[in-house]
Amino acid sequence: MRSEGRQGDSPLADGWDANAGAWIKWSRRGLDSYSSHKLAFLPLIPPPGRLTVDVGAGEGRVSRELRARGHRVLAVDRSSTMIRSAATHPEEPVPAVVADAVNLPVPDAAADCAVAFMSLHDIDNVVPAVAEIGRILAVGGKLVMAIVHPLNSAGDFDRDAAGPNPPYLIPDSYTEARHYTNTRNRDGLSMTYYGIHRPLQTYTEALADAGLVIERLREHASDDPANKWYRIPLFLHIVASRP
Repeated sequence: MRSEGRQGDSPLADGWDANAGAWIKWSRRGLDSYSSHKLAFLPLIPPPGRLTVDVGAGEGRVSRELRARGHRVLAVDRSSTMIRSAATHPEEPVPAVVADAVNLPVPDAAADCAVAFMSLHDIDNVVPAVAEIGRILAVGGKLVMAIVHPLNSAGDFDRDAAGPNPPYLIPDSYTEARHYTNTRNRDGLSMTYYGIHRPLQTYTEALADAGLVIERLREHASDDPANKWYRIPLFLHIVASRP
């Protein structure tokens, strides 16, 4: 594990760093949606090449998946606790470095793939972070990203409505960015998620400004018609390339 230092204050990064221990326990107990979500996300990642950079790698679960598929992976996260956990995993440690997403420890055009799985909505400075990903990608390289779908982060189902199909409400502005937290309790553990809602245009403009071209955009919802999240997408997957 190496450290490349930290950038300034960051409410999102500080929140995740403070809850890093809780997240490691939560994720390694399989208490979130990763086991099903990855089935839609991982097939979007191209075959192994020279270098795959996992941006916002957390405790390293995607990096471990990619290593098992033959990728040469570098896991990057701002949280030293997360990166230490990724680098010292008892069964599948991964090469990992503490660094900010806006200052990746990778030379220009050195990576042919960057993965940002459920991390860009947890980064305060997303526009320079996407620009930095663009910098490290070689011609033909791809960014494969997943975020909380902006419709998901903008609103929620009406909790006072009766029946299996409650209306979906957006009580505040969809177009304005705002921080949010979401605390979950399960199997005796508690986990607080920190994120920022942004409209879709923020991400598409950041990709365009970074010189990346969107190849695929997929909306991931529940596959169970009886689940209310069958009607509203939970997550958004984007594949963008460096032409």
